[in-house]
Amino acid sequence: MGKKFTVKARAHHGTDSLDITIPTQVCKENKINEGDVFSLEITDEGKSTILKYTRIFENK
Repeated sequence: MGKKFTVKARAHHGTDSLDITIPTQVCKENKINEGDVFSLEITDEGKSTILKYTRIFENK
């Protein structure tokens, strides 16, 4: 299992969607940049909801 981080969902100004911030350490260690595109897989396990993000496009 990978590292665990705590993040908070925040309101996205002007929409009903939410933003989840990727911590700086994760961005630096994994070379995640603004403009990278991710697919999202959602799984429910009992009382937990699992959000799995997979990078499908890397913006250099």
